[in-house]
Amino acid sequence: MTSKQPTTVFRAHSIPCDLGVAACVVIDDKILLVKEAVGKHAGRWGTPKGYANSDEHPMQSALRELKEECGLDGAIKGIIAVRETIRSDIPALFIAYSIHSETTDVTIDHEEISDFGWFDITEIESVNFISKTMKSIVKCALMNTPHMLCLDGSEEAKSPYYLHVQNSDF
Repeated sequence: MTSKQPTTVFRAHSIPCDLGVAACVVIDDKILLVKEAVGKHAGRWGTPKGYANSDEHPMQSALRELKEECGLDGAIKGIIAVRETIRSDIPALFIAYSIHSETTDVTIDHEEISDFGWFDITEIESVNFISKTMKSIVKCALMNTPHMLCLDGSEEAKSPYYLHVQNSDF
């Protein structure tokens, strides 16, 4: 009787995912907020945000949304917060990035955004946010909560590869 060796089969494990991103820009202790012009959150405030496209890294999505909604360029500093849940039977992730911008010269896209402003921590309680989650993200950004740093490992990996960590001293 011969014993059969177990066979290991490696397969890619892909699942659908609802992936949203936010751009948190804080300059001089004030955060950029935008007022939604359309949709279920019309008239409410949040950071520039949107969905990731299938052909881009989430970081790129956050920078794209900032550019599309506010006309600002920026650079990723790290991650402020991640929200995870299940929506319509699929994982739903929302990643809020801390973004450095050199300017406060905002030009909004009036099709998506009806207004914008720079708010400090004393003004946050009076803002009509799109959600409690967004309010928490904004507070973390304004209180200089340590964010996860972005380490670029693309050169070693020979493709785009990013590691987000709390401390780069390892």
